[in-house]
Amino acid sequence: MKLNWKCSKAGRISGLALALIMLAAAPVSAANTVLLQHDFEDAVVAGWTGRGGVEILTASPGAAHSGVYGMQVDGRTKGWHGPSLEVTPLMRAGQSYVVSGWLKLPAGSPNTKVYLSLQHSLAAGEQYEQIASAAVTSSGWVKIEAQYKLREAANKLSVYFEAPDQPAQSILLDDFRIEQLPDAGPITIEENIPSLKDVFAGDFTVGTAFENFEMNQEADRKLIAKHFGTVTPGNVLKWDSTEPQEGVFDLADSDAAVNFGVENGQQVRGHTLIWHNQTPGWVFRDAQGNRASKELLYQRMQKHIETVVSRYKDVIDAWDVVNEVIDASQPDGLRRSEWYQIAGEEYIEKAFLFARQADPDAKLFINDYNTHEPAKSQALYNLVQRLKAKGVPVDGVGHQSHIRIAFPSLQEIDTSLLKFAALGVEQHITELDMGVYSNDTDRLETFPDTLKKQQADKYKALFELFRKRKNLITNVTLWGKDDGNTWLRSFPVNRKDWPLLFDERLQAKSAYWSVVGTPAPPAGSLAVQYRAGNTNAADNTIGPQFNIKNTGTTAVKLSGLKLRYYFTKEGAPPLNAWVDWAQVGSANVLRSFGEAAGPGADTYVELGFTDTAGSIPAGGQTGDIQLRIAKSDWSASTRRATTRSIPRRPAMPTGTG
Repeated sequence: MKLNWKCSKAGRISGLALALIMLAAAPVSAANTVLLQHDFEDAVVAGWTGRGGVEILTASPGAAHSGVYGMQVDGRTKGWHGPSLEVTPLMRAGQSYVVSGWLKLPAGSPNTKVYLSLQHSLAAGEQYEQIASAAVTSSGWVKIEAQYKLREAANKLSVYFEAPDQPAQSILLDDFRIEQLPDAGPITIEENIPSLKDVFAGDFTVGTAFENFEMNQEADRKLIAKHFGTVTPGNVLKWDSTEPQEGVFDLADSDAAVNFGVENGQQVRGHTLIWHNQTPGWVFRDAQGNRASKELLYQRMQKHIETVVSRYKDVIDAWDVVNEVIDASQPDGLRRSEWYQIAGEEYIEKAFLFARQADPDAKLFINDYNTHEPAKSQALYNLVQRLKAKGVPVDGVGHQSHIRIAFPSLQEIDTSLLKFAALGVEQHITELDMGVYSNDTDRLETFPDTLKKQQADKYKALFELFRKRKNLITNVTLWGKDDGNTWLRSFPVNRKDWPLLFDERLQAKSAYWSVVGTPAPPAGSLAVQYRAGNTNAADNTIGPQFNIKNTGTTAVKLSGLKLRYYFTKEGAPPLNAWVDWAQVGSANVLRSFGEAAGPGADTYVELGFTDTAGSIPAGGQTGDIQLRIAKSDWSASTRRATTRSIPRRPAMPTGTG
């Protein structure tokens, strides 16, 4: 494992040396902290309530997975009914948790899928999130478990179980737990690695999609600003966010997202105006609840597009005007959405015309997934060709590019790009990610090295293809910046996936290094930051302060490290050392003194760490370790630097953790 040597001069100390000694460097994991456990053995339901207010929750011997009692939930009448527990005081934004429970159905019940979900009560309203699910039966207990990172604080947060397919089904629940994963410490990005937007500056712009909660943390903001020249708000420009009720526009979240990009000097892509998903039901119904007429639909469409697009005129550079309208199995290749059922193909034409009227300068795109598939590619090609023949202002085609390691082939992707070049349209890669699974049933808890290499190799080849076709492609946007913020952890099933270029702690993955064409640094590289905490030459103490950073890709256990600080004392008086403060816990920092053998330093203090000090995660740091060393008289000390050749670096700024 590589060791980085760092040294600085600061304050009254004329010279010093730091040595970081690695005794062991295996990846580590600390134990989770159990925050809550309900086994119902006290024969009460312990704060659980029915979501619908009609459910009957009882502690019952017949519902026990272990012990004597479990909880039985009867009286459900709707799919969303079920047991709910408020967990607001337990879960904090930015932390990761494991939520689990054992479930079973009463004897004779039909099998059904049960979901573990969260309800967030936010200032903007209620949000619901399904985080895990499993097929539950009456023949045996099934554990439903999810690892979940809470992205933003809620006024109220509740966890619940629901069975949407069986509204009246009773449910048995036992041994429910919430555990907090070890706090890995503050996340910092790698400031000195190549920027993606700079690497490809001569080829195409590189962008990312993001959610508004990613603007809350400094590290998230900095990663987006450093690496991406364009941004796509992931959801806040969609119809259900911008106009949830007819004529009632709520643009606060979209304003915040667009302004974020503008403030970073980034171009903004608008996603999306017309889609069969995330469009409120009222759009397709008249005042009597009947299907809306074509004329009413167009009135609503025009008002919506004019309001949203004109608000961001000259700010949003490109719009996905219509999204996912292709169904290659249909004779005309078009999805039979409610849009289509009311207006036929014409609604697509109207959407582009309304968008052009609202902003004549914005690039207007039609966007779809699986455009590498020959049948779908041809259906989209035919549609764009028909639209352009009618003078409909289609400027570009967006290839979503949600791909996997195993498929599609690069040849299929290339063939599709070349096909649309014949139409003379601009092409964007709009939603790129690369899932690691080849099916919808496999499940992994860790990312195997074999898949890391396969993913890196394919990403490398993919970007080489994009660069080869840079005359056709003007933008490549990834659908998320890091593996901790990817839709593929909840779709098509709830499971871990690692589809992007940065990991959950915003550290560059092998896939990133393959894309930028630079060798990755060794795993577990460490660096020490230093500052002088006491610069008073008249007292009898010195106060060195340290911070150990892990710049590698694997966690490093602190108990396997030794940090030596070299100095000269030139005398026999005994030394004492105290840890005045340490983020890892003062009691977890061990101190001892030794004699230095070489010229320039006669003494060192060695810091070690207990097992309970934990580990430094990849990209993490220990935070300040504030040491105080004292003897009765320092007057004879020259405190010369050790003769070991160590490069200098600026002193660590005050407050760096």
